[in-house]
Amino acid sequence: MAKIKYMLTRGSDIHRDGMYLELSEAGTSPLRQLAEVFYSDVTHQFFLTCYEEDLPLDVIEWLISEAKKSLTAKNRIIATNIIHCDI
Repeated sequence: MAKIKYMLTRGSDIHRDGMYLELSEAGTSPLRQLAEVFYSDVTHQFFLTCYEEDLPLDVIEWLISEAKKSLTAKNRIIATNIIHCDI
């Protein structure tokens, strides 16, 4: 069984007033979005949304860990970053 390749995309959401880190399956067309962590600039809280069931826990832990490092105001660079990982 082949390993699934994942990618993270970071961006800004002006409508929700915050930043997001999106987990997708790399190499899919259209891109298959699996989950998202959103950081609110208003409440200073993180929110996790899963768009698919039965995602591996280590992948979700990786998403959350990267979100905590890259979405808070002190760690932001205003740009969209894409990170690839095989888990």
